[in-house]
Amino acid sequence: MTNSDTSDDLSQHEFETAPFTAAELGAIAQYREETAGIPDSFDGFDLDHVHWHVSEFGRSQTAAMLRSHANMLNTWYLAVDSALGGLLTCTEQSTHYSTAAARFLKAESDAYHRTRQDFEHTVTVWTLGLDTRPTGNYPLPTRTLNLAMQSLES
Repeated sequence: MTNSDTSDDLSQHEFETAPFTAAELGAIAQYREETAGIPDSFDGFDLDHVHWHVSEFGRSQTAAMLRSHANMLNTWYLAVDSALGGLLTCTEQSTHYSTAAARFLKAESDAYHRTRQDFEHTVTVWTLGLDTRPTGNYPLPTRTLNLAMQSLES
């Protein structure tokens, strides 16, 4: 699950609004420094990866790997939390975010929450041994409600 904002292209957040200020760009650079490599560490992280890790390194090393990933999520959370304050203080009144900053924070928050939910679901299924059937017997990770189709979707 790669964060869409890991490239230097911030223009998607500036679409039809004022561009980031120098202070905002500084806060974003700080955020990216704090999260460097973390979103990419979750690329390909799924149940198959956990099973592969167990077969290659054993259960104890897999548990250590899962703890390491949990620590990375904590670091990411703290960076998002810090960016919430850092980007707010970049405005003149320090009472609201610029449109571009709000878009950036929403995208980063969404990426963090999606990654955390996928991680927690994978760890729960593996830890409890609930992945023994082809379709699994633990609820699928869902993020949205599609009322038209009367379904929960990922």
